[in-house]
Amino acid sequence: MTAERASQSVPAVQIKGLSVAYDSELVLDHIDLSLPAGRLIAVVGPNGAGKSTLLRTLVGSLKPSSGSVHVHGQAAERQRRAGQIAYMPQHEQVDWDFPLSVRDVVLSGRYGRIRMEGGWRRFLLPVMASDRHQEAVREALKAVDMHNHEQQPIETLSGGQRKRVLLARALAQDARLLLLDEPLVGVDRRSEELIMEVLRGQRDQGRTVVMVTHDIAGARRDADIAVLINRCVVGTGDPDKLLSDDMISRTATAAWLSNREKRYQPDTLEVA
Repeated sequence: MTAERASQSVPAVQIKGLSVAYDSELVLDHIDLSLPAGRLIAVVGPNGAGKSTLLRTLVGSLKPSSGSVHVHGQAAERQRRAGQIAYMPQHEQVDWDFPLSVRDVVLSGRYGRIRMEGGWRRFLLPVMASDRHQEAVREALKAVDMHNHEQQPIETLSGGQRKRVLLARALAQDARLLLLDEPLVGVDRRSEELIMEVLRGQRDQGRTVVMVTHDIAGARRDADIAVLINRCVVGTGDPDKLLSDDMISRTATAAWLSNREKRYQPDTLEVA
């Protein structure tokens, strides 16, 4: 078995017994999930199902109450430190009125790798970043067709352009795992088509793309695998089969009670 095939045989994400709570409210309950490498995966579920919480736990901004998370066969924290997990949140904490350029935002995706270089370079100002980092920024901007806007102030960007810039920041990290929370919300048709083209291209290059979405039709059309959740995993598998109207309805209308033994718990489905 070649090294490339061996790496593809190891799950991109392996989650066992993962539970996450906000204060006393259980948001994710005993999640068991294995996601293969090199696929475009859509995470679908109703509002409050824990989709964003799942991504934030993977990226390390939330600490689980219990369970384990491995990425490419290693503890997720180790992969995060190695710069192998890139994250595009739904509501990015960016002050769009702050005097930053498009290039500044995308270059911030390289800060982790600049820090890993150690020594004096980690203290450099963005304008002094090495040619390698500058080239990564240029390539990421070109991928999302924003290379002609490199010096444009971010306050002047449209909603679709802002999403493309944030995607470019994730691409600039050159990570093996891309986590995207609702990347298509609030974008125009051109930006939507371009973003999906980029994500399919990342998948075709062997990266794993995990995308939270409410767009059921888009998930059926574009995703290789769907994950249906409502605080626990309802099912995983082929999007056309899993994301049927009946399954979506059953998941959305689940009656969750505070007592785990009494609440609705659908059998986890694995759809070929």
